[in-house]
Amino acid sequence: MLLEILDPEQNDKFTDDFLDVPINLSKVLFICTANMLDTIHPAVLDRMEIIEVAGYTFEEKKQILNKHLYNQAVERAGLIKGFHKFRISSETREYLIQNYCREAGVRSLKKYINKICEKVAYKIVLNDNQEEVVVTPENLEEFIGTAIFQSKRFY
Repeated sequence: MLLEILDPEQNDKFTDDFLDVPINLSKVLFICTANMLDTIHPAVLDRMEIIEVAGYTFEEKKQILNKHLYNQAVERAGLIKGFHKFRISSETREYLIQNYCREAGVRSLKKYINKICEKVAYKIVLNDNQEEVVVTPENLEEFIGTAIFQSKRFY
């Protein structure tokens, strides 16, 4: 149906099957969004104009994480800096961005940093504040699962 709607030779005499009413869609502008084009059928892609919109760069995500998301996640998890013994190094944060959060926005970055801080808080409670909880690129998988992307380089 989408192919028929997007085809300029057919969309002026389109009939809605649900309402059984003819509709002229020739002057309608359709806007579709997608994170990946790979899953869209080639025939549909052929009838679309693709406009790529850039998202945040690696450096911008790093700044957003360090200045905003990290502090919010720490507070949300009930961790108190100086009182609780935990550390998430800048190397770990960069690894997180590069190997888990490559999408244009920062939604998954926020989700992952919240999850990390929640698990840090849980480990602190289990350890009864005896030892420092350190999150490293090597043990990050314990906190949030397997990396989605495999890259050792930082951009």
